[in-house]
Amino acid sequence: MVRPAPPVAPPSAATFALLPLCVLANGALFWPAACLVAIAAAVAQRPGAMLVWYGLAVGFDANALVLAPFVVALCVRLRAPWPTLPLAPACALAMLLARSQGVPLAIVLPQDVALTRGAPTLWAIAQALPGIGALPLAGLAMASALGAAMAYTAWATGLSLRRADLLDAALLGAMLPVLLPAIGPQALLLADALALIVAVLDPRAGRWRVAGLVVGGTTMAWLGRADATALAAVAMLAATLLHARMVLKPAANDNPRIVPLQRAKPLPSWPETC
Repeated sequence: MVRPAPPVAPPSAATFALLPLCVLANGALFWPAACLVAIAAAVAQRPGAMLVWYGLAVGFDANALVLAPFVVALCVRLRAPWPTLPLAPACALAMLLARSQGVPLAIVLPQDVALTRGAPTLWAIAQALPGIGALPLAGLAMASALGAAMAYTAWATGLSLRRADLLDAALLGAMLPVLLPAIGPQALLLADALALIVAVLDPRAGRWRVAGLVVGGTTMAWLGRADATALAAVAMLAATLLHARMVLKPAANDNPRIVPLQRAKPLPSWPETC
């Protein structure tokens, strides 16, 4: 007997809980909250709902693109039906048009991309080094970030569908902005939230160490002076390396384990999205 497919995104408690976030901090909290609900939908193996919420997040704030490699990989891993794939761009376009109010989008050329806009990234460290900050490194920065995103996507397509593994992968994807140029500290809001969630659900010392470095690094970038950004970037890079070591170490063998696709039960600690 074939079970009917669940609806994509009916009204739920999560939907109404997110609406007030649109008016807080000029809406800055909506995109990471919508990304968290998209991750919850991925954990519940509902690719349609994941794409809807992710599209809304991207349309609200381009910083949500930091989760794009995770979403692409989960679409492949969950074998998302073809008719559901346009949901993300359609929802993003609808949200973008609703918020743009006729203002034309600015086109930024690669040569105009700044190495950093205050985010604690690898390029903030490079810019602080004498004799390096003046070099035209924007092209190298963009190429390295694209390569890292492609490698991450290829790795994440073979993920286990357990909640812990998906949350670890989502956190690693949210930390990839440490390689991105021209981003602000707000691009790491999702990494802050996920690091704390992972540490609470798996309260080992290593998890809290990563969460402390992520939150400490982004806080220094937000509140510190310009010369503190490089120090904050060191903390973020250390957190990324520690988390990547924990996540990638189990699969570091010649024959990586391929987990068969199976239906997982929705977890009570996450809101029902569909």
